[in-house]
Amino acid sequence: MTASSSTDVCMAKPTRARDGHRRRVVLVVAVGLVAIGSFVTWGLVGIGSGPLSAAIGGMDAGVDSGRGPVGFIIPIRNTGSSQAVVDGIDLIGGTSYPAPHVLKLEVVSSNGCGGIWPARQTGRGFMPAECGGTTTGALIGHAFGRTPAFGLPAAIEVAAPPRGTCWVMTKIVVHYHVGIRHYSASDPNYQLVVCASSAQLQSAEDAAVASAS
Repeated sequence: MTASSSTDVCMAKPTRARDGHRRRVVLVVAVGLVAIGSFVTWGLVGIGSGPLSAAIGGMDAGVDSGRGPVGFIIPIRNTGSSQAVVDGIDLIGGTSYPAPHVLKLEVVSSNGCGGIWPARQTGRGFMPAECGGTTTGALIGHAFGRTPAFGLPAAIEVAAPPRGTCWVMTKIVVHYHVGIRHYSASDPNYQLVVCASSAQLQSAEDAAVASAS
């Protein structure tokens, strides 16, 4: 009986070792397949945010009681020497208020005046307030070469805030690629609050400030 038990124990050890080896092989293969799938879908993933940004470095707020679309401006900056192609834009809420719902993204040709809010609506789209200019095409798929220090403007058209409340944006994320390298530039210094009523404005601004602290 003792000899038989000893043999069973000796036979069990290689079996456990083989099982552990199989699990490691399966894990390595799975990681490899994920990496290959990511490369096929996105190309090489760049390190950090890369050369493109849309940061403002502050907060703006206002009231819009209309039911039509609302527009605001983002400055696209490319500090690199190669063209950066925009793949997508995410507007992040980060508070109990809803984030703005994107309707349209366009590149704007203007002389660089005006701020991010408000943008005025023209027959050709939204423009920086008090500025001339025109839209020059869709933002998604647009290639930006090296830009001036203040950037080149793009207009974002979003749905109006729900009646009696606000929408709050605390961060903007720009997805783009340079060649085969894909980046996601997250700019937490871009905060925008728009309310349908001035009564809600202060509490919405407080929520935006609290989300950044």
